[in-house]
Amino acid sequence: MGEQVKVLQKGKITIPADIRQKLGINEGDWVTVKIMDNKVVILPPNTVPNPTELLRSLGKGLKVKGTVKQQLLKASAVGIEEKLSRSK
Repeated sequence: MGEQVKVLQKGKITIPADIRQKLGINEGDWVTVKIMDNKVVILPPNTVPNPTELLRSLGKGLKVKGTVKQQLLKASAVGIEEKLSRSK
């Protein structure tokens, strides 16, 4: 499970080439290093570690009138009306 790498001066390690290639990590890229469940985790560039948390933050400050189901039905109806008006 995984490859062993040696920790060098100042804590430097080399990510093996096959792993860098699989994850799309290139020279000069910034990666995110986190501790998760007592493990060191390296996240490649442009990784969203928790998409749910990111999406939740997009809705902050928004007020929804009625239930979510009602809002989805209303949005769907508006979308259908717009498509129908364009097809005339």
